[in-house]
Amino acid sequence: MAPTNNHRTRCGDTRFPRNLILLLVTIFVFFMAAISIAWLVMHPHNPGFGVTSLSVTKFSLSDSHVRGRYEIGLTLTNPNKITTLVELHRSGFLQLYGEEWHSVDATQRWQRRVVLEKFTNKSVKVDFEVIDQHQKAVPPVLVEDLNKGVVNFNVVLTVTVRFEAGIWPSKDVLLDVRCKDLDVEFHSQTKDTGKLLGIGKNCSTKNAGGRT
Repeated sequence: MAPTNNHRTRCGDTRFPRNLILLLVTIFVFFMAAISIAWLVMHPHNPGFGVTSLSVTKFSLSDSHVRGRYEIGLTLTNPNKITTLVELHRSGFLQLYGEEWHSVDATQRWQRRVVLEKFTNKSVKVDFEVIDQHQKAVPPVLVEDLNKGVVNFNVVLTVTVRFEAGIWPSKDVLLDVRCKDLDVEFHSQTKDTGKLLGIGKNCSTKNAGGRT
C-alpha cells in the first residue's frame, strides 16, 4: 500500500526539527573549535604580580586568634599584546610561617578590577582585614618573633583574569597568587604596626585547577 500524503507530511514534519537541531549543533561545535584554535594561537600569558609594600596596623595576638588590617601594594604587569582584566576577589589568606601555621581568612573591603592595556603595568593598593573566628593555637614562635620585631608573612590572593581580543569571546582564568617570605618589621614599642622590610618580592601564580 503506497504511503499517503498525510504520512509523508508527518515524516517531513519530524525530520525538519531533527535536521535543524543537528545543523545548530554542528555550527556550535565548529564555532567553539574556532575559538579554541584562536586562543591557542594567541596563547596569552598570565599577568605578573609583585608586592611592593605591606603595611600592618591593629595587629594583635591572643592564645587562639590573630587579628589585624593589612594594606598590600601590588604591581600588575601585562606581558600580552591584548587587553587583560584582573579582578581581585574580596577573600584571601594570610599564612604565617608557611607550613608551621595554618592560614587565616582575610577579607577585602571591596572587590577591585584592574584594566591592563597591552604591555603595560599598574600599581594598586589592596586593603584586607583579618578577624579570624576559628579557635587555633597560636605557636610560641610567632609570639617570640613579634617580640623580636620581625614577623614573616605569606599572602595568597584569588584573582580572575579575563583576556580580551577584538571580536573574539573573552577567556577567563582563575588564579591563586602567592607572595611568599614577606618580612614585616613591627614598631618596637606598640608591636601593633609594621611595614615590609626590603624592596618587595615577585609573586607566583597557580591555576585553580592546579596547573602552574
